[in-house]
Amino acid sequence: MRKPSPLTGIFLTVLIDLLGFGMVIPDLQLRGERLAGVLLKLPQDQWERNATVGLYVGALLGGFSLAQLIANPFLGRLSDRIGRRKVLLVTTALSIAGSVFYAHADTYWFSFVARLLAGFAAANLGVAFAYVADVTTPENRASGVGKIGMALGLGFIFGPVLGATILSASGDTPLWLGYVAAILSTINLLYIWFFLPESHVPGENDHTTRKSFFQEVGLAVRTPSLRLLFAMFFAFNFAFAMLQTTFFRLLADNRGIFDLSDNRAKQYGAWILALVGLIGAVMQGGVLPRIVSRFGEANLLRVGFVLLIPALGLLPWSPLWIPVIGIVVLQGVGTGLSQPSLSSLVSRNAPKEIQGGIFGITQSLGSLARLVGPVVSNPLFAREPWAPYAFGAIVLLFPAYAAWHVRLSPDGSG
Repeated sequence: MRKPSPLTGIFLTVLIDLLGFGMVIPDLQLRGERLAGVLLKLPQDQWERNATVGLYVGALLGGFSLAQLIANPFLGRLSDRIGRRKVLLVTTALSIAGSVFYAHADTYWFSFVARLLAGFAAANLGVAFAYVADVTTPENRASGVGKIGMALGLGFIFGPVLGATILSASGDTPLWLGYVAAILSTINLLYIWFFLPESHVPGENDHTTRKSFFQEVGLAVRTPSLRLLFAMFFAFNFAFAMLQTTFFRLLADNRGIFDLSDNRAKQYGAWILALVGLIGAVMQGGVLPRIVSRFGEANLLRVGFVLLIPALGLLPWSPLWIPVIGIVVLQGVGTGLSQPSLSSLVSRNAPKEIQGGIFGITQSLGSLARLVGPVVSNPLFAREPWAPYAFGAIVLLFPAYAAWHVRLSPDGSG
């Protein structure tokens, strides 16, 4: 039997990984609200409006990013020492454990442990990008990285839809959801074990001294142009977390214009977010490559933020279906323009000494934003359902303004 190419192999590994992670997205916010309300012994009619419940929901959502933030630099170094394949095997095993925990998560703290395990497992994304760097030449590396980006996009598009469908078929319990995710991760584990070759032999090409993660961060923040771009990157991810970590609660909240049942909120929300992801993927894969050489990343970044600010701020006031789809189109186009343009500007401004580690830095910065974001958004949501969206739109004013002051340094010196 012919084995797939290493690039195809890592694409399938990341895709199956992300499908499993994405499946719990429709369930987590509303289940977290219920588990937090029960933990705090509050009557059900107070769950949506209670700021402490919001804080607990935010901590549950942020726990995933906390584990990812802690594990990311460690796993990268570990994969340098023992090989990429072994780290991918261990993290996939953690993903299985996290999914089984989630299947039986009938208390808040049980669910919190499940999210920590999933976060540690998800930190293998940096290892996947290192794998791509191992098996590609500088000339075809962009194509390899693009495959990983495609796998990420497909996982986040179809994962929530698959999760919402399973929840609907299983009577809205996490049991089937957790075990289907565990089965996917088990398939992934077997695939890595039998078909994915090792890309990095420890000791091979290790004659060069690589800076530590914290040394790379120090050099990055001393680069003037990167400081501004990092601040913009954090603000963008923080603002987007306002939507990502409250959207299903918004659809189910009886104070807003939607007031859907929990089951419908999970179904509709999954399809709406899938549409955002699909539009963003079309923009990144089809439109952006055709227009970036003509307009440049900085100009596309400016247009993207101009679209994102009203899209985020108006979302809680946009009824189903035509108005909300219009907002979703703005959101998808804005994200598809701004996110890759900002990442490209960060990469192009990075000093040559840290080009290899710049993805790990931005990934950690994104994890930090997604850690802080839900802890802020959910208490705001308890006060008013529209509040996190208005706050997110205000936060986006900073990168939108800063985008007019971006200066690209051709030599990467800032």
